[in-house]
Amino acid sequence: MAVGIVSVFMLVGGIVIMNIMLAVVTERTHEIGIRKSLGARRRDILNQFLVESSCLAAAGGLAGVLIAWTLAVLVRNVTSVPMALPWSSVFLGVGLSGVVGLFFGIYPARRAARLDPIEALRVEK
Repeated sequence: MAVGIVSVFMLVGGIVIMNIMLAVVTERTHEIGIRKSLGARRRDILNQFLVESSCLAAAGGLAGVLIAWTLAVLVRNVTSVPMALPWSSVFLGVGLSGVVGLFFGIYPARRAARLDPIEALRVEK
């Protein structure tokens, strides 16, 4: 049951990250045009946006782990239910979040990398 719930949350979170990154690409179109006109390759632009989306998702995963840890400590101290948060779960949660951000950041990153520098520079700030 928990795996199904987490899967739905990861899918929704990935879609949110993709929409955020599409908005970022739209906002930075002029910047991308400048970078490409100065010699940045498609791979450079692609890597920039993939790293950004992955870091954004990993930060969200880290925030989720901190909330889970706080709740586990609270439940352990208030009730007699034993609660623990193993390090493997922390690494798995943050790593999986980063991978989801990487996967859902591919489309916006490719869109940014394929922008024509001349057309991108025509966009007003």
